Amino acid sequence: MSIINRYLQREILLPFFYVLVVLVFILLMGQLFKIVNMVVSEGVRLWDVIRLVSALIPQIMTMALPISFFFAVLVSLGRMVGDGEVVALKAAGVSPYTMLKPVLQLAVACTIVTLLVSAWLAPWGMRQVRQVTFDILKEKVTLALRSQTLNLAFPGMAIYMGEIDRENGRVEDVFIEDRRHGEHPQTITAIAGVIVGDRDSSTLLLQLEEGTIHEYDPQEESYRVTDFSQYRINFDISDLLGEEGRVKLNNKALPNSALLRKIALKKSRGKNPTRARATLYKRFTQPFSCLAFALLGLALALVPVRSGARFQGFVFGLVFLLAYYLTGMVSEYLAEWQPSLSLFFFWLPNLIFLLLGILLLTMKQREVELSFVESGNRTFTMLKDRCSLIGKK
Repeated sequence: MSIINRYLQREILLPFFYVLVVLVFILLMGQLFKIVNMVVSEGVRLWDVIRLVSALIPQIMTMALPISFFFAVLVSLGRMVGDGEVVALKAAGVSPYTMLKPVLQLAVACTIVTLLVSAWLAPWGMRQVRQVTFDILKEKVTLALRSQTLNLAFPGMAIYMGEIDRENGRVEDVFIEDRRHGEHPQTITAIAGVIVGDRDSSTLLLQLEEGTIHEYDPQEESYRVTDFSQYRINFDISDLLGEEGRVKLNNKALPNSALLRKIALKKSRGKNPTRARATLYKRFTQPFSCLAFALLGLALALVPVRSGARFQGFVFGLVFLLAYYLTGMVSEYLAEWQPSLSLFFFWLPNLIFLLLGILLLTMKQREVELSFVESGNRTFTMLKDRCSLIGKK
């Protein structure tokens, strides 16, 4: 029996790695478009782009690992069903329950790896994303500010700079319209300045030299002019990423201990820690989806060849996968509605689909087909026959 177990595991592992590579590439494409749009056109070094992409991969892997395992089970066992190998195994006394053992062993391994990535490696990767982004913005100031152009990259500010030295961050002929103070807009001019960075606070600092501040107060109808020898303006990097992106980035980048402290601090101040709690709970609940996907994948792949619907399990797999993540979204809303039960709600998708997988696998063990499966088989066969008739005509 150990030979059969090793054979099944080998058949699953090969498509697992193939699907994982393809899925990571697909999920990375959306981020690559933003990276290319933000940095490549400005001549950022290839090494910086590689660092940024590498830092994004752990976060992508938290989703890609369970999905890749699910489709690997569907593809490998579906191939075995189509080639008649499953029929031969059943004739040799190998039941679906017996085939479940090697699949579950792989599922446990996948769960452990996903848990390590989700709870520790992914937060580290997001911190690296923030650090690399900061380094790029600091070294390549033209990403945020361009010379001899009116820059509107920072909300509430219009910035013009005559010259920018990319090597040392020196700027000349600075004009800034600052409306971040609401009813007290400021117009700032300076002969020169320098762009420096504070990595701890993730801010870019523009230190101006020899300039003037013009400030108008419409309520008091007063106008004030202030000369300065040095003046500092802070630019938060999150302004370039958007406020919503900043909040999510902070939570995802925090280590587990920091998240726990943040939740406790928000509670002590009477604030709602839902976002921080959701990030922490998802790190430790989503990896266990591999166990539910193992049961579902095995049950959906064991489709009788006589049905004529060889790809039926794959189609149903897509439906169940979509349903799983929709259930996860509903769980997040329920956690916000009832914070005291948030941990249960985040476990709920895994519990639902784990029970569903057990039910379907038990029916496969007893050679029982669900009515909607039989109806789907008949529909598939009917459509196939009609397509054949149309082709003959």
